[in-house]
Amino acid sequence: MPHLQRAAICLFLTLFLASSVQAQLLNVERVRGETDETGWNGDLGFDFSVNRYKDRVVKLANSANASYNTENHTYLFLTNLELVNVDGSSLISSGYFHLRSTLLRNRTVSPEMFLQYQYNNNLGLNNRVLAGTGIRIQLISARQFSGHFQTGLMYEYEDWDVTDLDPVETRYLKSTSSISFIGDINEQTSLLLTGYYQARPDRFFTPRAILESQLRVRMGRYVSLAVSFTMQHDANPISDIPSLTYELKNGVLISF
Repeated sequence: MPHLQRAAICLFLTLFLASSVQAQLLNVERVRGETDETGWNGDLGFDFSVNRYKDRVVKLANSANASYNTENHTYLFLTNLELVNVDGSSLISSGYFHLRSTLLRNRTVSPEMFLQYQYNNNLGLNNRVLAGTGIRIQLISARQFSGHFQTGLMYEYEDWDVTDLDPVETRYLKSTSSISFIGDINEQTSLLLTGYYQARPDRFFTPRAILESQLRVRMGRYVSLAVSFTMQHDANPISDIPSLTYELKNGVLISF
């Protein structure tokens, strides 16, 4: 079957099979792990999901991610916007923009810096701004398998407007750590596993913990089908927000 026909069928199936419950995780390893060659690379993502927050909503999402590798450094730019339909009304309800640089990327220990802006009107999150720095440590590097550990500090500002509560603003310095593994199952299929642990230094054992897995199946040179599962537990959520959230999502990725 020609690649274009196969891609069209995958897109059609994705629009009818995907379903999810609220969660959102920005996982830079999904973009970083695609290639180690110098120059530009990235992907465009499309998915459809049915979510339940307080109301049932239908969501269309689009992401555009790009990375630029030099001989020594990596620069990442990630974006995501979501179109949501609630009771017949459509609006852009959530999104993020993320910038990250990894210096001396070929060394075992590499310094990193990042900046992120995020919002989610469905949850009442008007604004979230993150700025941080840390180190990325290479745990293992093989032809078909790699693993990394990252740790550092970040400043987090949040502006919440939740029903039945007064507006809430928070400003915290937090530690942020993650461990990730990515490998090829076969020539067409790869698997990514990532865990995050974010906490205030004075409340280190009451964290925001996140686990994500993504299975990616290449349907052609430029088109892949991605199935992701994300689970998040926040030990200190805003009182009207559930502490445990999760999401199951199917999507089509077009790589460049």
